[in-house]
Amino acid sequence: MKDVDGKTAFITGGASGIGFGMARAFLKAGMKVVMADIRQDHLDAAASTLQGSNLPYHFIRLDVTDREAVARAADETERIFGKVHVVCNNAGVGANAPIDAADWEDWDWVLGVNLGGVVNGVKTFVPRIKSHGEGGHIVNTSSMAGIIPLTATGGIYAASKFAVRGLTDSLRLALGQYNIGVSVLCPGLVHTNIMDGEKSRPERFKAKTQHPPRWSGASSANAGMDPLEMGERVLRGIRRNDAYILTHGEFKDEVAGLFDDILAAFPTDDNIDQGRLEFENRRRAMTEAAKAEARQVK
Repeated sequence: MKDVDGKTAFITGGASGIGFGMARAFLKAGMKVVMADIRQDHLDAAASTLQGSNLPYHFIRLDVTDREAVARAADETERIFGKVHVVCNNAGVGANAPIDAADWEDWDWVLGVNLGGVVNGVKTFVPRIKSHGEGGHIVNTSSMAGIIPLTATGGIYAASKFAVRGLTDSLRLALGQYNIGVSVLCPGLVHTNIMDGEKSRPERFKAKTQHPPRWSGASSANAGMDPLEMGERVLRGIRRNDAYILTHGEFKDEVAGLFDDILAAFPTDDNIDQGRLEFENRRRAMTEAAKAEARQVK
């Protein structure tokens, strides 16, 4: 979607960190922006930052795990700004619980927000974008932890982000025919509040077991990329219809090493059954056709 001027964007986790960086970049480009966020303090801070700017923005307090609330937020967005063209399913949380010692509540909370929130955004907004027929773009926030594994304390987070990446890859193949682009955002370290995410954990997801923070002292995220720079890179990815928005070059060699390990694990002496090969060739041809269609989105 090269022409974003006057288009409406809906961003979850939109009042701080990466989401607010996207919002500022989109507003600068002439878009109308709705920032949805579960934390009132983040909404208040974002409102203070934008106060007096005369820009077309709107705030909604939203828990992305609440499907009915997401639908109401979509209705509110359309009442205020009209048709939605860009949706950024960005809300995310992390947990301190190691993957091998986590409570059910840890799993339910992280997967509910990081994966379920994306599902709810897709299910709510994609039919609306299809219906107006003007095309659009979906950005789902995964992570470099959706490409490379994390150690135990990041395991649930990585599981959720791998799932978002897979969902987004498939969604891109599904929506090209409707002139809807789809990108997966896989950032590295960004200056955000994600280490402070426990403050947004609802009571129903309070874990029985307490675990120490993964990082002691000042948050490592303070050393991360500026969120506005991140937002500008996301906007560039939308305009180019990038399948992957990769923003942190320091991961390139690590990802290459991971892919080398995967390739090395394939058998070299396998006599492939002809029936299997024919099946996979048909599947591969369908995938390549969908990829080509997705690349043509404007």
